[in-house]
Amino acid sequence: MRRVLGIALLAAVLATGSALGGSAVAGTAGAASPRLGVVPGTWAIVASPNTAQNLNTLNGVSCLTSSFCMSVGNAGTTNPGQALIQQWNGTSWTILASPTVTGSTASTLIGVSCVTTSYCVAVGFATVSGTAQTLVEQWNGMAWSVVTSPDTSTSIPNLLTAVSCTGLTVCTAVGTANNKSLALQWNGATWAIVPTATPSPTSVDFLSGVACKSASWCYAVGHTSAGGPVQPLAELWNGATWAVVATPNPTGGGGLSGVACPSATFCVAVGQGNAPLANLIEQWNGTAWTIATGPTSTMGTGLVDVSCVGPSSCVAVGVSLPVVGSLTEALAWNGATWVAQTTPNPPVTPVATDQAALNGVSCVGGQSCWAVGSAVPDTTLTGHNTLVESAPIMRPGYRFVASDGGVFDFGGAVFFGSTGGMTLNKPVVGMAVSPDGGGYWLVASDGGIFTFGDAAFYGSTGSLTLNKPIVGMAGTPDGGGYWLVASDGGIFTFGDASFFGSTGAIALNKPIVGMAATPDGQGYWLVASDGGIFTFGSALFHGSTGSLILNKPIVGMATTPDGQGYWLVASDGGVFTFGSAVFHGSAGALPLNKPVVGMAATPDGGGYWLVASDGGVFSYGNAVFQGSTGNLKLNKPIVGMTA
Repeated sequence: MRRVLGIALLAAVLATGSALGGSAVAGTAGAASPRLGVVPGTWAIVASPNTAQNLNTLNGVSCLTSSFCMSVGNAGTTNPGQALIQQWNGTSWTILASPTVTGSTASTLIGVSCVTTSYCVAVGFATVSGTAQTLVEQWNGMAWSVVTSPDTSTSIPNLLTAVSCTGLTVCTAVGTANNKSLALQWNGATWAIVPTATPSPTSVDFLSGVACKSASWCYAVGHTSAGGPVQPLAELWNGATWAVVATPNPTGGGGLSGVACPSATFCVAVGQGNAPLANLIEQWNGTAWTIATGPTSTMGTGLVDVSCVGPSSCVAVGVSLPVVGSLTEALAWNGATWVAQTTPNPPVTPVATDQAALNGVSCVGGQSCWAVGSAVPDTTLTGHNTLVESAPIMRPGYRFVASDGGVFDFGGAVFFGSTGGMTLNKPVVGMAVSPDGGGYWLVASDGGIFTFGDAAFYGSTGSLTLNKPIVGMAGTPDGGGYWLVASDGGIFTFGDASFFGSTGAIALNKPIVGMAATPDGQGYWLVASDGGIFTFGSALFHGSTGSLILNKPIVGMATTPDGQGYWLVASDGGVFTFGSAVFHGSAGALPLNKPVVGMAATPDGGGYWLVASDGGVFSYGNAVFQGSTGNLKLNKPIVGMTA
């Protein structure tokens, strides 16, 4: 995640593929043609507050759900002024207190990364004794505080421009110091400088963006120059060292300012080419970077930041430059092409040329995208106000799967194919949707995997002899892998899914019936039919029904968007809530035609759906009923659902 300052301010500071999983007798599962990913809908300006000073700018934003975002920037009568922090609570943006750095005369925050609603990290710089020094602030759910961060020297400028956190104890921040790239890492207790790579001993290097998948995998991007035109710079962290990775150089040179990596085999970096001034988009395929083709414009353009919810859904924002003034800009990647989106510009009073730009963007799959920046409020051109824009990522709906692999979709859920017309070795027992909503996986009880849409095949247990049957699966947050779980709690990992432990060697009171992954992909929960919960990796225990006498067995679970809670559902439709999961209702007191077999939460966690084996759907909270198969005669019973 990266959020940049204006070039003038920086200069001033420095001067100071589908496959068969092995479960079918014949045919090819997931042979559906590639589908386009989900891109944002209509962008609209959302009111954001300003301080009493006339210069208010937002540089970066990080969103966990459609009801929790943090945005950072600066405000003052001169640039950079003092750090500015705003929070979105689902209804409005409010300014939060930002601590003052002891001895500083100015400060700004440029990048922010949130792991949970009670843990965010923001980075930038503070001016101390006339020199920029690194600035790190941390959010604990109640207040922001300054965290001590190192500098290469207190006599030369040290700036942090971007940060990416994959957990409470794993963060990487990047920037520049003394005309060389700078990287800091957080281990949960202290920040430490980590040596970076450089294209040459004489080059001037600057890192502007960073995206991490784990403590041992990060990409940082920026620009470098050895006396000639600036060129794109990319560095890869392998857990031990940073290494420069070759990037193509556009005609006339250019630099990169933001990067997003939904998987280790797909990254997008954006910036600006210099001659002419034009958007620069480069994409990583796991082996090499290539320049991507984007929409052309008669105006000068430049991209500043990018956010991806999956390999087929990304949004990049920046600025376009007419003859006079500037306009906001957004491009969307749909898995095949980059397309221009219409973004609003605040009206200037009296009417005159707009002066607006977007500096940062953060998208939440199935919910919304948020972009932040600044705009001149009037023709005096003596100041600028914060600018926030939002667009929905429309995916309202749900789908469920039958034991023969038949898939039924409702509302905005898209049908990508099924195994309903195939002869299977074993019945389908569950499904998982790709993070951008552009595909899904089905899993059979022998661990055979069937892929549809943009869900990729990473392996299966279809050819193995299992101790116990597979009962469920979960995809990784980036769509680059998945876990399978057996009824004894044995875990099988594929793609970028990591193994964090299992109950395969434990004598269980009751069999495992399902699993869910944490939002950061660094852990998972297993749930047994008695509601016993088993946690691994970053998954936290919030409670269980393991010690209760239940009317009916637990059949499934769903987690809150922030990973701080979960719901359990029993076959009679009884719902049990733990942690931050809110109770919105249940079918526990209703006479059901067929037992409930699964549940799915709405993207923002404000509701959930329950599905019965006949496809009857029960909706609670903000979950909207979109239809069901309750009045149809099904070939096979429903076994699971996704939103």
